[in-house]
Amino acid sequence: MSGGKETPRQKMIGMMYLVLTALLALNVSNAVLEKFAIIDDTLSKAVNNNNGAGGTNEGKLATILNSKVEDKTGAKVKAQKVRDLTKATVAYMDDLKKKLSSEQDGKMIERTELVTNTNNAEEIMINHNKPEVGTGYEKKLNSYVTELNQIMGIKPPFTKLTKTALDYDEFKESTHKDKPFLEFAFEGVPTMAAVATISETQSEILGYEAVALDSLKRRVSAAVYEVDQLVPMVQAEANSLVAGTTYEGKLFVAGSASGVNPEMFFGNSPLKVQDENVYGIKVKMGTIKFPVRSAATYDANGVANATFHVRINLPGRAQPIETDVKYKILRPSPRFASAASSTLYINCGNEVNVSIPGLTDVSGLELSVPATEGSKVKLGPGKFAIIPSRPQCHVSVLLDGVNVYTETFTTKEVPIPIARVMFGNTAYSDDLGLPPGTANIRIEPEIIQSDFVQNNKKDANYIVQSFTLLVKGSPVPIRGGSLNLGAYNLRSGDSFTITNVKVSRSTYDGRTVEVLGNRMSKVVKIK
Repeated sequence: MSGGKETPRQKMIGMMYLVLTALLALNVSNAVLEKFAIIDDTLSKAVNNNNGAGGTNEGKLATILNSKVEDKTGAKVKAQKVRDLTKATVAYMDDLKKKLSSEQDGKMIERTELVTNTNNAEEIMINHNKPEVGTGYEKKLNSYVTELNQIMGIKPPFTKLTKTALDYDEFKESTHKDKPFLEFAFEGVPTMAAVATISETQSEILGYEAVALDSLKRRVSAAVYEVDQLVPMVQAEANSLVAGTTYEGKLFVAGSASGVNPEMFFGNSPLKVQDENVYGIKVKMGTIKFPVRSAATYDANGVANATFHVRINLPGRAQPIETDVKYKILRPSPRFASAASSTLYINCGNEVNVSIPGLTDVSGLELSVPATEGSKVKLGPGKFAIIPSRPQCHVSVLLDGVNVYTETFTTKEVPIPIARVMFGNTAYSDDLGLPPGTANIRIEPEIIQSDFVQNNKKDANYIVQSFTLLVKGSPVPIRGGSLNLGAYNLRSGDSFTITNVKVSRSTYDGRTVEVLGNRMSKVVKIK
C-alpha cells in the first residue's frame, strides 16, 4: 500500500480501471451499468462495515489503545489521529457520492434512473465554470495521503490516490496519457460507474489505514504468545482474476515460529520453501503460481468460484495442516478489433484481432464459426480471418476450449464493380471521348468502396472474363477484358457498346467466384 513495488491491491485497482475503460469503449448496455450498481453496493457495504463501530479498523484501534505494553513511540496517539483522519475523509466521500446521485435541487435520483444516467458525474466533477467540487475532491485525496504520511513517517511512504494514466502500465501509451486526474477518472464515465469508483477509492483508503494501524499495533504488541492454532494462509497477488491470467500467491503458516522448517505442497506438488521478510520478521513461505483456466460456468455477475488444495507438514506434528484456498474467476470480456467496421463481407476473409483485457498470453484463444454460417482461419496468436457464408454469422470465442463469449456479425454482399475503360495508361471519360485511331482498349472492373479494397485486398482482385461488343449493329463475343479496335474501322463520331460483361474474383481461401457485372455496361464514343 505504501511506496516502492506495486502492491497486490494496487494491481487489482489497475485491473479494475482497465476493465472499466474497455467496457466504456463499447456500446455499454443497461445490463453492464447495473453491474456497476451491484459493485457499488458491495463496496459500500464493505466500507460501512469496516469503517463503522465494530469494524475491522475500529477493532485494531481498540487493541492499540487497550494495550498494556509501554507506549514509547506515541503509537496510541498516532492511531487515534489515523482513525479520525480516515473517518472524516470517508464521510466527505459519502457526501460526494450523494451529490453525484442527486438532481441540482438536491433530490436523490431514483436508483433505476441513476443506473442509466451518463452525464451527471462528469458535469459535476469536470465543471470548468464551477470547478470547486472536482478540485475539492482531488485536494481531499492528496491531503489524506500527505497527513497520513506526516503521522506515520514510515518508509517507503504511502503513494498518491489521485492516479492518472501514467501510473498504470496498461494506459501509459494510451490516448489518456496526458489527461489530468479528474479527466482520467470522470470524463465520459457514467454516473453509476463514477460512484462505484469513489467507493473503490474509499476501500483503498481503509486499506491504507489498515496498514498504518497494523504498523502501530506492532509497536505495542511486544508480548510473546504460545501458538496453539495453526492455519495455512495464502497471500495472493489477486483473488479475482481474468481467466487466462496467472495466479500468484505466497503460502505461509499463521503463527509461524522460528526454528520450524515446514514442508509445503500445492495439491500434491512440493513447493520450494524459503525465508521471506515480513515487516522485519523472517517467515517460511512457499510460492504458488499457476495459469488460471476459464471456468465451465459463471454466475449472473460473470464470476465463478474456484479452489486449490494446500498442505503443510510440520516437524513433530502427526497430522498435516490442510485447506482449500478459495479464489474467484472473472468471465473474460473479449474484444474484436479490425481495420474495417463490425460488419463483415460475405464470402470474404475479414481479418480481426481478438483480445481480452488483462490477458497477455493469448495462445489459448480460439474462434469457432458454425459450418452452416462460414469458417475461420487462424493467422497467429489472437489474429483470425472470418469467412462468413450467410447474412448473419455467430462467432464464438473459446478460451482453453471453453466458450466464453459469442459475437453476432451482420454480413453484406461484396461490392459490384463498374466499368473503367483504359487506353494505354489513360482512363476513358465521356466528356473527352476516345481518340480516333486508338488501337486497343482494356475493360477493367473498378471498385468504388475504398474500405473494401483497403481491408480485403485478397478478395478485391476482380477480372473480366468475357463481354459482348455491339459495334455497327452487330454483337461480337469477346473473351477476356482486352479489345483490338483495328478490325472495326471506327471513325470520329462513331460509338460502340460494351455489354453482357461477366466478372469473377479470387477469394481469400483461393477459390474463384462469379460477380455480378450488371453495372459494367458502357457506351464508348470516338471523339
